[in-house]
Amino acid sequence: MNQTHIGTIALTFCIAFFAGAFFTAVLVHNPDPPAPTLRQNIYGLPLSEMWAIVQDRTGVENSTAILGDFRLVIDGDGAVEQLSFEFYGDDTGLPHWYRVAASSTGRVTWNSLEVDRAPPGEHPLTLFTEIERIPYRELAGENGILIVGVSSQSGNLSYDASYGDLYALRQSEIIPLKHVGFNTTEPWYSIDVSHGVKDGSGLVGTYYCTIFTLRDLVKAERVYYPDGRFFWPPPGSLPAGIDGSPGLGAAS
Repeated sequence: MNQTHIGTIALTFCIAFFAGAFFTAVLVHNPDPPAPTLRQNIYGLPLSEMWAIVQDRTGVENSTAILGDFRLVIDGDGAVEQLSFEFYGDDTGLPHWYRVAASSTGRVTWNSLEVDRAPPGEHPLTLFTEIERIPYRELAGENGILIVGVSSQSGNLSYDASYGDLYALRQSEIIPLKHVGFNTTEPWYSIDVSHGVKDGSGLVGTYYCTIFTLRDLVKAERVYYPDGRFFWPPPGSLPAGIDGSPGLGAAS
């Protein structure tokens, strides 16, 4: 049974222009090594570099890593207030769950637990590459605070623009959509963006939009433009390794 994606989602994160601070990462699971410094990048967070550090310090087998959830909070000046993500991967052949968190000062901590098995999903770098391309300046509200949440989904689930804007992400461009419907056991990731507002109780997120990568839209059963036309990825825009787009835009 279809479920409508209601847009009061306050698990959010977004990456924005890193207006001038170094991201110094210390994985405190091992407090002794020197603190690596990530390069400054005004176009977004250097998540690829951060993953390289996480991989090195946790000892996870890179080929087995699978992203779970990801959350980012950016203040009105583009500085990172919170960044955290979960992932799964093997360590010495045993599956583990990991949680990584970065504070506003750049201090990165992590912890892990052994689990019975890891869920299906994408490698963290696959999503991080896409997350870095989101045009955050275009999405920022008047106060510039953004909350972005990436989460893994599966099953029978529909998204409709009447509850919040929908977009396809093509490189650094967002393309408006009207409706996206999934009906698959293969996981996809929704990127939910909220405008943040600070009040007496802290930071409150007002849902704004959901973004899908082209890699995930080819898994959808129905995808429509705002004018009702079927959505097809522009020629040459599909990620490497995807041959065609079976089922995309097909009416049910």
